[in-house]
Amino acid sequence: MVSKKNKSLIWFILLFTLILISLLILISLFSKDYSPNNLTLPDNYVIKVIDGDTFTINSGETIRLLCVDTPEKGKKGYENATDFLETLILNKEVILISSITDKDDYNRSLRYVYVNSPSLSEPLFVNQLILDNDYGKLLVIPPETCEEISF
Repeated sequence: MVSKKNKSLIWFILLFTLILISLLILISLFSKDYSPNNLTLPDNYVIKVIDGDTFTINSGETIRLLCVDTPEKGKKGYENATDFLETLILNKEVILISSITDKDDYNRSLRYVYVNSPSLSEPLFVNQLILDNDYGKLLVIPPETCEEISF
């Protein structure tokens, strides 16, 4: 027969073991890196919109829309331009087209950007949509000519 003292010891060991196993499970769950870069997303998948003309893709690259200038943070129209760009591209795969200038002074890749729309047969031209909907202004910085933009 097991004494009362031994029963208490057995219960203590069982409880301690259960707590230890639970802690190990929690540690393993929280130690995994679930950041977008570790998911199986394509490199050109938009993970963050910074403002109305700048965003980050899954590869870690920061993209600046070519020939477009939207209001900076704190300026009138900033929120609207940022929200519009988010609606168009956030959590979507984009098509990036380079031009004459590859990077700007802040090491951001300068690109024309297209996004597929399920309801349309052709991709949407994001740079043009920003301008057409008055969320930004045309910005031509030579040697760029912005020929792709209709203005």
